[in-house]
Amino acid sequence: MVTKEKASKSSKKEPQQTESGRTKKWFVFWTLSGREAKVKRLLEQIIEEQHLKEKVGRILVPMQTIPKVKGGKRVIQEKPIFKGYILVEMEPDPEVIEKLTATGSLRALIAKNTMITLSDEEVQRILETVEREREKKEKEVPFLKGEKVKIVDGAFAEFVGEVEEVYPERGQLKVKVNIFGRSTPVILNFLQVERQ
Repeated sequence: MVTKEKASKSSKKEPQQTESGRTKKWFVFWTLSGREAKVKRLLEQIIEEQHLKEKVGRILVPMQTIPKVKGGKRVIQEKPIFKGYILVEMEPDPEVIEKLTATGSLRALIAKNTMITLSDEEVQRILETVEREREKKEKEVPFLKGEKVKIVDGAFAEFVGEVEEVYPERGQLKVKVNIFGRSTPVILNFLQVERQ
């Protein structure tokens, strides 16, 4: 899943370079679960105060949209996809890493004395997931056509299927489930399924 900083693969898009001529890479940092948004704001403040905008690009806490029932009403909540992790696009500069981790609320992930970076393919998948989640939030629809879901309630509990259609006005979706070797469409409520 992750690669070492030395073994980063080439991307379809040109890697972003800074004035110093160094290529920015996506580094993985660890923080306490549930504190990701607060630490992201803190990082943004440090970058501003320490004048690191040239060396540090985007800071990403990928979020997912989750439907919940509170007080008898359906609400949409956001939760981190990777609990306790923050992705930072930056130059591989030990001085910058030291400044970012100086607060103690953030630690670089290190394996075999090398900081862990994401490959370009992994970054692309994560950015696509973030975009899909943003679309869901805009539409206030927790599921999109083609998404894999697991049925958690009702006669088809524990079955896995693919979303065929979404009916947001009714809070329902049509899921294509494989039953006895045949693809069968099933209409379910949003709360009867969860993302696979």
